[in-house]
Amino acid sequence: MARPAAGELMLPVEPRRCPTCRTKIVVPGDEGLLVKNAILRVSAETGHASAKCPRCKTWVEVPLTYRK
Repeated sequence: MARPAAGELMLPVEPRRCPTCRTKIVVPGDEGLLVKNAILRVSAETGHASAKCPRCKTWVEVPLTYRK
């Protein structure tokens, strides 16, 4: 795997699962990450995002950040 250029971040390779029901929330896609069938919530203060698990409705942090 190639190293990222300066200023770029490496994407996580392993899927992110819901800690409650183990449903896959974030999976690697062809051109990045795919958040599967979830409602997203973004904190106005920090810009960090969470996804609501479509199965058990638990909020799970996802590797997304909103920037102005």
